[in-house]
Amino acid sequence: MKYISKTLYAILLLVGLFASMNILTPPKAVPALAEHPEELRAVWAATVFGLDYPQKPTTSAGLLRRNADKLLDRIEELDYNTVFLQVRPSGDAFYKSDIFPWSKYLTGVQGTAPADNFDPLEYFTEEAHKRGISVHAWLNPYRLTLSAADETGLSENSIAKKYAHLTVKHTDGRLYLNPGEPESIELTVRGVQEIIQNYDIDGIHIDDYFYPDTNFPDADTFAKYGTQFSDIGDWRRHNTTSLVRELHNAIKAEDENLIFSVSPCGIWANKSSHPDGSDTSGAEAYYEYFADTRLWVKENLMDWIIPQIYWYNGFDAADFRIVSDWWSNTVKDTNVRLCIGQAVYKSAEETNPDSAWYGQKGIDELTNQTAYLRNLNGCIGYAHYRLGCVPEGSATEDFVLTANSGKAPQFTDLKDFLWAKDAILALTEKGIIKGMGNGTFGGSAPVSRADFTLMLVRLLNGKAVVTDNFSDVSPDKYYYDEIGIAKALGITNGRDGIYFDPEGKVTREEMATLVYRVLKKEGFITDNENMSLTAKFTDGNEVSEYAETAVKAIVSTGLLSGYETGELRPQGFATRAETAVFLNKVREIIK
Repeated sequence: MKYISKTLYAILLLVGLFASMNILTPPKAVPALAEHPEELRAVWAATVFGLDYPQKPTTSAGLLRRNADKLLDRIEELDYNTVFLQVRPSGDAFYKSDIFPWSKYLTGVQGTAPADNFDPLEYFTEEAHKRGISVHAWLNPYRLTLSAADETGLSENSIAKKYAHLTVKHTDGRLYLNPGEPESIELTVRGVQEIIQNYDIDGIHIDDYFYPDTNFPDADTFAKYGTQFSDIGDWRRHNTTSLVRELHNAIKAEDENLIFSVSPCGIWANKSSHPDGSDTSGAEAYYEYFADTRLWVKENLMDWIIPQIYWYNGFDAADFRIVSDWWSNTVKDTNVRLCIGQAVYKSAEETNPDSAWYGQKGIDELTNQTAYLRNLNGCIGYAHYRLGCVPEGSATEDFVLTANSGKAPQFTDLKDFLWAKDAILALTEKGIIKGMGNGTFGGSAPVSRADFTLMLVRLLNGKAVVTDNFSDVSPDKYYYDEIGIAKALGITNGRDGIYFDPEGKVTREEMATLVYRVLKKEGFITDNENMSLTAKFTDGNEVSEYAETAVKAIVSTGLLSGYETGELRPQGFATRAETAVFLNKVREIIK
């Protein structure tokens, strides 16, 4: 493996062809992370304001080199395999460029080069590759300054001065390249080509800085170029789409294996604003930043989409799972791979005890998010913002090390289910079962019919081409694919062949029946009609007629046992802990 990201991308293309659980067009789909030979474990390293590099601006090649070594050593210690290194924070460069001036965040003065001909990007790339770490050059395409005060420090070869006709001053006091000027796109593309031609990087990465907001002062530009558009918003979206398309085309023309990734804000559009939007009520990339990120995915204009889903599970305006599921559905049937941007910084920096991100609550939240996205169809990994928010010896560091090692999360309530702990952790590590989203496993909670079917299909690595589903299973539900697969494989017939009752609670005899059908078909189990359920259990006569053969076989095999009271409780609801033990026994039989 030369560089992780290029190899990983090739692997994922092949895995997407043969191992997907996507039921619509299997050849294009990507499986959940649990099935990947290697996941993307990325981190952002910011250079603006010297957040992550360098420790402070300097021209000293020795200091810059030592700072780079320290940063790369830290990335290696934390077991990340990819870094998004910010090389153009604001119309400048952390590398030798004939287009952009040296960054003031590097040397202290814009346009001033490091001593001894030192080139940070060249050094980073060489040293990262020695450590098996991929380097993606992270660019902010339009931003030229971060405040009005920055204008006094602009060099004579700054973009704002050399291309004054492309520069716009916004009401926030910052200078931007005008996205509506075609030359702005040409300039940005030339800058990317320069990097690719001169550095052995593994990818080009842009983040969520497109139009800053709806009040951007570009009415004159719209009048000049937007005559074919009746709405300025549509014209602005056309401009950002043109940028992304031209970048994609230029990158692939230079090196078709180079990865192009985009990291937009988490919400494309709210359902209240657009019928294709998510069930959220937050800031919208489509309307506020004029970034039609959904279109970019559908037109395969990038290799990876990395939405910044910086919210917690249960957040009313933007629930982590709801937004993640929306993106999973969006990349379906495309060649774009999904990576989830996680807010590690919130857990590290939160000081309000009432916040969901405070202390152990924040660690539990990130842990459960990671377990969730590892089961998310189309998702190849995660990216953490940012490296400097993982202090040595902190709980955040423990989380990152555990996440990057691929170990199962430790739930806070496992002491209440010690009899099921090994099974819970085994299935969690395999991505078959996950926690409640609040740091707990919730072992005493009942299991829905949908969730049990989903877990069973994942356990079996079930695949099928599905032409229909039960009438009460909505396509926008997270369990739609797995229930459809179970129906196609004959694992379940639903309540009457038409309805499934996905939110209904699964009983112990239903659980036994579903598993029996699978094991019987594959030859892992034999019938035992001679068993007397009434002799073995005090409530053996309560087993439904349809389930009797299955329950006898499952009990005989030792997969299902009764309680200390002598009861089987066939009509009782299966708890999450019981389900974990049951499915783990099934896993031992079929593995």
